[in-house]
Amino acid sequence: MTQLEFYKSYQFLVELLAAECLFILRLQRRKYFIPRAVIALAACWAIFRFFPILSQNAFYISFMFFVLFAATVFACKFLYKERWLVIVFCCVAGYTTQHMSYEIYNLLLTVMGANTDSPMGFYGNEFSAMFSNPLLLMLYLVLYACIYFGVYWIFGRRINRHEGVYLKNGFVFISVVLILVVDVLLNAVVVFSIAEDENNLYMIVVGVYNILCCLFALYLQFEVLLRRQLQNTLATLRQLWNREREQYAVSKENIALINMKCHDMRHQIRSIGRASDMSSSAVAEIENLISIYDSTVKTGNEALDIILSEKSLLCSKNGITFSCIADGKQLDFMKEEDIYSLFGNIVDNAMEAVSVLPPEKRVISLHVKSADTLVSVNANNWYKNDLEFEGGLPLTTKKDKEFHGFGMQSIRYITEKYGGNMQINADGGIFNLNILFERSV
Repeated sequence: MTQLEFYKSYQFLVELLAAECLFILRLQRRKYFIPRAVIALAACWAIFRFFPILSQNAFYISFMFFVLFAATVFACKFLYKERWLVIVFCCVAGYTTQHMSYEIYNLLLTVMGANTDSPMGFYGNEFSAMFSNPLLLMLYLVLYACIYFGVYWIFGRRINRHEGVYLKNGFVFISVVLILVVDVLLNAVVVFSIAEDENNLYMIVVGVYNILCCLFALYLQFEVLLRRQLQNTLATLRQLWNREREQYAVSKENIALINMKCHDMRHQIRSIGRASDMSSSAVAEIENLISIYDSTVKTGNEALDIILSEKSLLCSKNGITFSCIADGKQLDFMKEEDIYSLFGNIVDNAMEAVSVLPPEKRVISLHVKSADTLVSVNANNWYKNDLEFEGGLPLTTKKDKEFHGFGMQSIRYITEKYGGNMQINADGGIFNLNILFERSV
């Protein structure tokens, strides 16, 4: 087995699959994943092992490596239930990572003078050097591990199994693929042509160029991904805000109607009580029953009164104790629909958390107060199990991750919209949310 055959059959196979795993492992798997993985791995090895080396020139070798890469793309599609564009996106990112690691290691060998027997970057040259020097093997393992971990930490973690990968900008994605094609082809030309001149300085310059090209390709890929995810989140939040705005208008009308009807019913009950033999205690009891449906929350802010009255009724219905001390007048710097959305999401999240707890822990407290130019909003409640945080926000505990978890994002957005600061503390089974605004005098 020649050095090149060994490289493509084993070393390149392991490096490429490990790099692709940095990006595909968080995707949605197909059924019978383990048996499928065994089949896919065996098929990839067979293709890598027996693909013929008919010619050793830059263009054929580049073609060979792209065919081998295509085999891994089909294998990933066989394993994961994702669109082709997503699979190719992740695999290209993996190939870019592998190639960048390869270039960095060979660049170090050249600087160290450890690959003088063959041109810089000749496929498998670095592995043959390892057999003669265990320190180079250790350097190879540590370097690849550090690069792979760094790429995963910076880029790979952005791929979330529950959020999906949203790609629509085909021009940018095609640009990334072209960068990778040029990068791999350029390296092949260097290996088979330019490297024969044995100009180490020139080889180092080309190697650095290759590395920078790979870094730029990764950055461009994931910048597109991040922007698309943010656009999707923003579009969802806008839909929710439009619904909340409509709901606020309906709730405002309904609360006013309930208050008016309750007011009329109290007068009618008192008239009936005076005209009949009904005792005053019986009349008072009926009035108390009616008052449950009356708007008892009076904060000095109409929007806050409406949302808290709604949530008070829901808490009463579900056996949740809801205590609120709020100076709503201090929120007059906010739009009504933003107040409705902010406090609606705060109380909804708290209700969801305490609904699974025993009755004695179904307690929610909310405070809105001011000191000089500062306005603070504090909400706390009990919660069950440990919470996972991402980006400073707790992740939703619902199974349907794709369509939930926007409540906290909406709270943070509205807070930042008015120049506020939000802090979350979850410790000892108590969830505490603090928001601080600075209002202009």
